[in-house]
Amino acid sequence: MKNAIAVTMTTLLLALSLVGCGEEEKPAVCSSVTDLKASVADVKKIDVESGNALADLKSGLKAVQSDLKSVKADAKSEYSSGLDAVETGLTSVKTSLEAATATTDPTTLAAVGTALKALGTDVEALITDIQSTC
Repeated sequence: MKNAIAVTMTTLLLALSLVGCGEEEKPAVCSSVTDLKASVADVKKIDVESGNALADLKSGLKAVQSDLKSVKADAKSEYSSGLDAVETGLTSVKTSLEAATATTDPTTLAAVGTALKALGTDVEALITDIQSTC
């Protein structure tokens, strides 16, 4: 009887330990890209008609830039072309945002909008590429 219990317990412990072996941990980039996606979603929620829109956008872009830095570190050399496109787009948005802050008029605000749209397209492509491996 004792042998039967011991065999049963050993079998159960072995089975439980093997269950853990089948689970793969997701790469760190999966978590960091989720954070990037959230910070981009926050930027999209900014009320562009509010008096604080440009300041809110600057703040939101800082979060996007920080999360992008984490994605880049976690991705290492993978996704380099997508990361380069997003970094270029982020620089473009920052430049147009600085111009709009210095001189707020329809032309500078339109440039911010155009740069944001291009950045959004690049970020979504990068997120899609990374999430396909998660």
